[in-house]
Amino acid sequence: MAEDNKKKEEVKSENEVVKVTKEEIDQVESVFFEDDEEIMLRDGKTYKLHPCTLKDARKLMKLLKTVQIEAIILNFLPPDDGGTGAEEDLFDILLLAFKGYPHVDKEYIDNYVDLELARQIIEIMIGLNGIKKSLTT
Repeated sequence: MAEDNKKKEEVKSENEVVKVTKEEIDQVESVFFEDDEEIMLRDGKTYKLHPCTLKDARKLMKLLKTVQIEAIILNFLPPDDGGTGAEEDLFDILLLAFKGYPHVDKEYIDNYVDLELARQIIEIMIGLNGIKKSLTT
């Protein structure tokens, strides 16, 4: 099944033919139809993450340029120690993901989101909003 997602298909777009994978087609469809993604936090509850509003999408784009996604721990270290010093930006991104849940605040995220979950949430936000990874690094 994974190989099917990697196989390129020809898709006609106005005057050109573009080759895309099934995975890329699925991502575009999920953004177009605004599919939600679910994630379970360490509290054992499952949360639905939704695509951002236009205002929040602009904020998300700016914040993604400041955080280290692949090594979340680096956001907690000051730049002098090899980190990004982007702890607040990281929390702002995570709070955007849970905007529809008023009880999920910074303290809640601090208690129920670990480093791997934080990375997964950011990846979901990138996918839900159709943001290319190349724009975030």
